Amino acid sequence: MINNNKKFLRKAFKEKRSKINLSHYQYLCKCIYNNLIMLEIWDKDFFHIYLSNDSKKEVSTDSIVSLLMKKNKKVIVPKICHDQLIHFEIDLNTEFMINKLGIREPLIDVEFDKSLIEIIIVPLLVFDRKGHRVGYGGGYYDKFMGDAPKNVIKIGLSLFEPVNEIIDINQNDIELNFVVTPSKTYSFN
Repeated sequence: MINNNKKFLRKAFKEKRSKINLSHYQYLCKCIYNNLIMLEIWDKDFFHIYLSNDSKKEVSTDSIVSLLMKKNKKVIVPKICHDQLIHFEIDLNTEFMINKLGIREPLIDVEFDKSLIEIIIVPLLVFDRKGHRVGYGGGYYDKFMGDAPKNVIKIGLSLFEPVNEIIDINQNDIELNFVVTPSKTYSFN
């Protein structure tokens, strides 16, 4: 019997993800991109998206960011500040640095008003059939999504299909509206 608590799942799926070879990882990311573009979200204007750490085989977001810019959408990305995320709008001229976690962050000083965000694209390691996710354990995205406007659409990107249930969900864990995998999009509305 698999132990489906967050700590176990985080370790198991980090390991599973690390074993994917590069060409298969790139193929899975392309499949996720192709499924994401079928979602009916492109009438929105303000998209918050994580900048992927490809060395950790997070679902790559570079092609999604490029698409958003081509569609003239506002692209907002996070920066970790103490125990929370702060948010910045980027464009084609934005310069970046790599933070201590290996994540690209924009070299921008002016924060974006997060109350305008309509779509949040969220990183995750694994999710369950109820739309709960396991991230890296910092709680950054749950805090951010908990403070976001109620009508914001929360979308996870996952290399893997869901587990049946994450057993140690608590009131701080925010459910996603959709999770896009290489094979399909799961809806939790």
